[in-house]
Amino acid sequence: MRVVSLFDCNLDNIKCFLKEIKEQGFDAVQISPLQNTKDDNSKEWWMLYQPINFNIGNRIGNKESLKRLCDEAAKYGIHIISDVVVNHLAATNERFSLIPNERCDKDLLYNPDCWKERKSVINWDDRYQVTHYCMGLPGLNPNNKLVQEKVINMLNELIECGVGGFRFDAAKSIALPEEGCDFFKNVTFSLKRWLPIIYGEVLFSDKELIKKYAKYLKVLTNSDAYNNNDIIKFIENKDSYLSSELSFTKNVPIWEIDNWYDNICNYYPNTLYYARNYSNDWNSWRSNRVKQANLKLVKK
Repeated sequence: MRVVSLFDCNLDNIKCFLKEIKEQGFDAVQISPLQNTKDDNSKEWWMLYQPINFNIGNRIGNKESLKRLCDEAAKYGIHIISDVVVNHLAATNERFSLIPNERCDKDLLYNPDCWKERKSVINWDDRYQVTHYCMGLPGLNPNNKLVQEKVINMLNELIECGVGGFRFDAAKSIALPEEGCDFFKNVTFSLKRWLPIIYGEVLFSDKELIKKYAKYLKVLTNSDAYNNNDIIKFIENKDSYLSSELSFTKNVPIWEIDNWYDNICNYYPNTLYYARNYSNDWNSWRSNRVKQANLKLVKK
C-alpha cells in the first residue's frame, strides 16, 4: 500500500487530484483531522491538532465534502484515510497551558476522570510518563469509557461518509491492553464495519514497542520493525518538516527525500509520502521518480 499525505489540503481540492494520484501508483490518501478546532479562523497548520470535540467540520471540509471525496475516490479504487486526534483536546490560550479550552466538549471538560495527569512528559523513554502525562496539550484518558464512546461515535460517522481507514495521531501516548488500557481493543472492535487500513503513529521507537502495537493495528513510524509488513514506513511527515521543535527534514532538499523514499519502497510494502505544505516542493508527489518508486513490488 502506497499512501500520499495531503496535509491541510481542502477536501474538494483533493477530489480534483484523484486521477493523478491513482496514476502515480498511490493506493490511499491521508487527509488531515476534520474535528472542530478551537479557533475557526486560524490558518496555522497546528490548529488542526487542537480540536475541541469529536464533531466533524473545520477549515478543510465537512461531512458533505468528505462524502463527495470518498464517492469519487471509490471510482478509482483509492482509500481515504482520515487522521484523527484522540489523545488530547485544545488548551487555553496561555503559553504551555495544560488546562482544557473552555470551548471543549462540556461532557468531557467538567469530568476529571476523562483527563490525564496535568503534567508534561519529560522522559520519552519512561512509558508511564508517555502514557499518563500530557504531550504539551491537555491529555485525554483513553481508558475512560466516555472518551472511548465519543471517539467511537466519531469514527463511525466518518465510516458512514465513506472513509476507508484511520491514522491515530500520537498513538504512542495511548497505553496498550498489556499496560492496562483497553482503548485500541474496544475502539477497533466497535466500528460499524471492518476497515482495511488502520494505523497509529509511533515515532522514534524500538522494535519491541512497535511489535507490541502491531498486535492491534499497523504502525506508522520512521523506525524499523521485525516484520516490514507491520508498519507504514515514512521518511518525512508534517512534524519533521513544519514543526519548530522536530523539523529535522526542513533543510533536506526534496531530491534527497525522494532518494530515501525510493529506497524504502524497495523493502517496505507499505509507505507514506508527504507532500510538502506551503512550499514549491508540494508537487513532488507528481514526479516520475515517486511514481516509479510506488510501482516497485516488495516481497512480503
